[in-house]
Amino acid sequence: MAKPLDPKAIEAERQTSSRAERREQKRCQMQDGISYNQRGNGVIIIPPQKRRELAEEPPKLRVAAYCRVSTQEEQQVGSFDMQIHHFTKRIEANPQWELVEIYQDEGISATTVEKRLGFQKMIADAVDGKIDLILTKSISRFGRNIVDILDNLRTLSALNPPVSVEFETEGITYTGDGRNNLLISLLAALAEMESQQKSEAIKAGIRWRMAEGIYKFSVQNAHVP
Repeated sequence: MAKPLDPKAIEAERQTSSRAERREQKRCQMQDGISYNQRGNGVIIIPPQKRRELAEEPPKLRVAAYCRVSTQEEQQVGSFDMQIHHFTKRIEANPQWELVEIYQDEGISATTVEKRLGFQKMIADAVDGKIDLILTKSISRFGRNIVDILDNLRTLSALNPPVSVEFETEGITYTGDGRNNLLISLLAALAEMESQQKSEAIKAGIRWRMAEGIYKFSVQNAHVP
């Protein structure tokens, strides 16, 4: 009569067989993986990281300044030189700005722009796309005829891109967006009125001195052979 099998021995043998099967299964999986990689099908290509492109510096703002005095008296000449020096230093000190030119009219009346050749050149350069921003001391330096002031500002703001004008004394920058239109119109009207009053005062003084016989002027007579 056969001896009955020990249940514990049977269980131990079964567990041993299972572990051996699992090891064999893992070994086969590893071999399959190695063969797959050797054929090149399992190679993972990791592309090199792209170098961050250096951020391009924004283009510099092309800045011009307009300086003007109406007479060539010593005091006005000093003011004229100071304007040029001030705006040159201010523009050159700003790393985001590039100096275009300091446009100048010395000893020229601001009643109209006809004789202001520096001003005319500045507007022409702006129309040609050479200027982004214009600096000037005040509205009265830009002009004293309200029609000319507003017409030139509209011309500049209608360009593509528009050219802004900064009036330093008034702390106003005209960009054509309508925010400062009324204020600039009022200040331009005051500048024109001030110019007319000064002109009338000068004429009245001349007439008074002539009437009193104390007005001196020179006349260059033509040479008569």
